[in-house]
Amino acid sequence: MTARSVKLSLIALFTSLAVLFRYAKNVVTMVQFINFPLMFTIIGGMFFGYKTGCLVGILSYVLSDVLIFPGVWTVVDSLLAGFIGFLWGFIGRNRRVGVELFVWIYLSVFLFDILSSVLLYIVMGLEPINALVWGFIGLFLPVFGGSLVGVGPVTEFFTSFLIYITYGELRKRGVLFEGDF
Repeated sequence: MTARSVKLSLIALFTSLAVLFRYAKNVVTMVQFINFPLMFTIIGGMFFGYKTGCLVGILSYVLSDVLIFPGVWTVVDSLLAGFIGFLWGFIGRNRRVGVELFVWIYLSVFLFDILSSVLLYIVMGLEPINALVWGFIGLFLPVFGGSLVGVGPVTEFFTSFLIYITYGELRKRGVLFEGDF
């Protein structure tokens, strides 16, 4: 098997897992406590480099939104996830462990949540500063039709925790960073 075949297989595997888990979650509930596409995006970037992370991020949101409900958020979320996956292709090379790794993961998920809200509010016509305020407030309080209190930090924590645990298990089993082969 060539390196290119392996890379394509990994991208397909991580993307299909992200789409499957997101779709299955949406069949049960629209409430999000784990961001599955972002989870597989970060793991793909961590272990297999920036190209894999970027493509998994873009493809997982585009394909899952096609199944769930596409809109302008599809473009925003897929590009942001691709950017986060791209960054983790470089962050993953510096084998962080423990609390430091968890904090980096949490900040990545937090950045994704804030930027996706802000960019969507700007598209809806809000001024950038107002979009930032509403995006931040929306993590903690229901805004613009939301109904849950504190869902942002809960989602960010559980997503980060699951990525952290998965990272540890994959390292324990000998999966190592291979870079962009």
